[in-house]
Amino acid sequence: MKLRLLSLLLCAVFLIPLASCAAERHDLLYETTVGGYTYCVRGTDFRAKQLVVKQGDEIVWSQKVKVDATVGSLGGNYGLEVLDLNFDGNLDLMIADGKAGDEVSYLCWLWDAKKETFAKSEELSGLCNVAVDAELKAIFAFSHSYEYEPAYDDAPSNEKTVDSTTKYVWKDGVLTPAIRVSITHDSATDLYCYSVAYYNEKTQAFDDSDDNWLTPEEYEKADLSFLYYFK
Repeated sequence: MKLRLLSLLLCAVFLIPLASCAAERHDLLYETTVGGYTYCVRGTDFRAKQLVVKQGDEIVWSQKVKVDATVGSLGGNYGLEVLDLNFDGNLDLMIADGKAGDEVSYLCWLWDAKKETFAKSEELSGLCNVAVDAELKAIFAFSHSYEYEPAYDDAPSNEKTVDSTTKYVWKDGVLTPAIRVSITHDSATDLYCYSVAYYNEKTQAFDDSDDNWLTPEEYEKADLSFLYYFK
């Protein structure tokens, strides 16, 4: 009898955390219904803290999220997107978790059809300005870097900025880079370097880039909408 009571108590102990994980917490900040499911962002003070997916009134998935205060409501949907990220015909999830200037980073989950649940994608999570091109079956991501070189001997100080867009494709379930386009600006020369580099799967690195130098006047006239696709 004592063993039976102990077993029941242990079951109750394990079930309580499971039930609490599935509970809706915080305030409802945003929700959208797609394909019969309702996707909810819950949090406090314009800061997302939980994602919840429901079918009717039933919670089918929930996930605690850590989002930086810089994100805010981000376009009114708190950076939540419901879309097919790996082109398998199933809807996946991503939500913005940080914002710095033009860069918006994301947390991403892919639908696992076998397990019938969402699984975090470490490959996609952390990429910035994630954009999906269903026609090309490609993922695009943006990055910005800044480097300051102090004056040395007769050389003046230099500020170098690099804006890059990388195209990724899925190969055997692995997110693989394909091509990277960059614009580098050196303040010392006030010249811009437009470069294109292709990913080498054998070396698992980008090959040497093809560079084209632009004057400020040429840069102003150049069509760089493909590089700044998110604006």
